[in-house]
Amino acid sequence: MRYGPGMDLSYSDEQQFLREAVRGVVDRELALPRVREQVLDPDLPDVDHRTAHDVAVAQGWTGIGVPEEAGGQGGGLLELSILAEELGRGAVPADGLYATILAALALHEADGDADLLAALAGGERTGALLVGGDRPTDVAGAATCVLGAPLADVLVAPDGHVHEASATTVTPRPLADRTRALGDVAGVDAGATSTGLAAHAAVLVAADALGAAQRLLDLTVAYVTDRVQFGVPVGSFQAVKHTAADMLTAIEGTRVVVQYAAWAVGEDEPGAATDAWVAKTRAARSAAFVADKALFLHGAVGYTWEHDLQLLFKRAKSDGPLFGDAGTYDDRIADALPLT
Repeated sequence: MRYGPGMDLSYSDEQQFLREAVRGVVDRELALPRVREQVLDPDLPDVDHRTAHDVAVAQGWTGIGVPEEAGGQGGGLLELSILAEELGRGAVPADGLYATILAALALHEADGDADLLAALAGGERTGALLVGGDRPTDVAGAATCVLGAPLADVLVAPDGHVHEASATTVTPRPLADRTRALGDVAGVDAGATSTGLAAHAAVLVAADALGAAQRLLDLTVAYVTDRVQFGVPVGSFQAVKHTAADMLTAIEGTRVVVQYAAWAVGEDEPGAATDAWVAKTRAARSAAFVADKALFLHGAVGYTWEHDLQLLFKRAKSDGPLFGDAGTYDDRIADALPLT
């Protein structure tokens, strides 16, 4: 991928291989029907986050973005965004993985505990970044809606300070989307996160939302192609075509923005944080729009819990407010631009 004059938005062979490999593993070991069965099982208090974590460790995903010399797999935010997009596409219960990755990035940025960093990258321990999911740059004394907190062994503050989860009080948040894991953490003093960490978090969530939106479109196209009314597929109706085209336009516009932000933040380009804010607000709104239209085009079946649409609908909607809603990022964009 190359930006600037002669811009090339294509992924490298290695990045494309990563996408295909992640998609293959998700479709084989963490498929949507399996997630849906867990969500519908009344005897399960929660979905199986552990299996997703074990798969991530076996595949080396916990080490993506961490340099090899620090015990990771190498790569950068572009590779992490590819991973997040594919996990979002499968509505994989991946909050524990995202949280561990962000905790490892915080440790690496702060030049923190090298042994713990290697353990997080290798999957021996799980972590969470002590940043509130609803306030990504202003946390002190306590943190609310911390991504992955109920699953973490250690809680890492943005400055690299480490809290053992057992020494804090973590209260899981009840959520409509049971594939997610957020919790409120008391007894900590996290401080304020860096702009770089906040930008990484924003891009990861934007990529996850992009993946969910793409899968929603794929399901919708398949449904309107197979569903017959008045002797013809409903997808042949002009109003349905126009709606599907609007969904595709929203997704492809978001894809370019997320790709660029992942590259810019990963390369520490000037203005990269603003690019991340744009990606997050664009992805949040686009995913919500696509989710609404997918539900509309599916009709009554889309409202049933027995259909996979509900998993992706909730994923797209829950990504919106994570680490700050679209309005929060609109304000940051306005603050960053010379509008006066």
